[in-house]
Amino acid sequence: MKYLSLWVVLVALICVGCSADVPVPETTIPGSQGPKTKVIEDWLAGKHIVVAGSKARNVVVAFERELNGVLLDFQGVGGGFPVIMTDASGTSWDIWGRAVDGPLAGSQLRPLNAGVGYWFVFSASYPGLELHGEAGIDAPLAWDTLPGWGVPEAGVAQGADFNEIEALDDPQFIQYHPFEISPDDGFYLTDEDLIVVVRINGETKVYPHAILNWHEIINDEVGGVPVAVTYSPLTGTAKVWERDSILYGVSGLIYNNNMLAFDRFTESFWWQLEGRCVFGGLRGASLPLRHCVETTWGTWTRVDPSPVVVSDLQGSGYAYRDFPYGDYPTNEHITYPLLFQDNRLPPKERVFAIIAGGICKVYPLNDF
Repeated sequence: MKYLSLWVVLVALICVGCSADVPVPETTIPGSQGPKTKVIEDWLAGKHIVVAGSKARNVVVAFERELNGVLLDFQGVGGGFPVIMTDASGTSWDIWGRAVDGPLAGSQLRPLNAGVGYWFVFSASYPGLELHGEAGIDAPLAWDTLPGWGVPEAGVAQGADFNEIEALDDPQFIQYHPFEISPDDGFYLTDEDLIVVVRINGETKVYPHAILNWHEIINDEVGGVPVAVTYSPLTGTAKVWERDSILYGVSGLIYNNNMLAFDRFTESFWWQLEGRCVFGGLRGASLPLRHCVETTWGTWTRVDPSPVVVSDLQGSGYAYRDFPYGDYPTNEHITYPLLFQDNRLPPKERVFAIIAGGICKVYPLNDF
């Protein structure tokens, strides 16, 4: 019995030593408090919506509130991330809009076309838009449009040569294991680095801004669904489209500084913010958008300590730890012309925007 007791003590000491090094997912911490999610119930384009976020975690998401004809009421929660809110029935909901426990467990909210970006791109693309807590403002109603184009010519500019920015068609991934990385080698991501997380059919992959800053489009497959993970570094916006078997590239043209992609089948141009074709044989068509979550590497690795993430060894020769456009995110310069300028917020303030039915509403991150 004495030896058994000693063995139990040794095991306990070993486990204590391990727990100091292994990140513990917040969902397993009993009574975890953490930053409380702020919930805003709102109305946009004829739909009841819910916007939930935490500035401390750098996460904001948005969904329709109606589920099977019933309008749900939500409130934010503290701790337990990625659970972000509960409803009046006691059901808990996570950042993917999934009911993870409670009477509605297994249900799924419908995500909206929403995400973070610089204020200037939303206010230029949707002049006079509504800013949460304020009314919209008067703005010009129409601009001249080039023949064959679906957006006004005043906002279109040449940012790079056609296909000069190389999309990643065969991205290489690693399974991140922090204890397998030498302290001398380090890892190319820090806790503060922004990432795009995509989850489809139970498979989750992480796409860092550090990679997307250079390639802007990653053609990939998640959960058996072909997707294009897109990021426009000049506007700070990430969108994920379904792409069937078609590959997408970077046209070099921009609209209000926002990327215009092209498909390699028809070479039609697609506006990143809406996933809508604005020039070419498919003009007017729209791509199905997939929900993605933008947050920091540090926040995500508390949820998933060993995520599948795009490797920095892509054979491209790019310095992924560096930003390709210098101090652009922190200076006041906007590289190319804008259709409209709205001075209600600083041009490069990062905001959360929802786009629905050609209407855009913006929520400052300070609201969360």
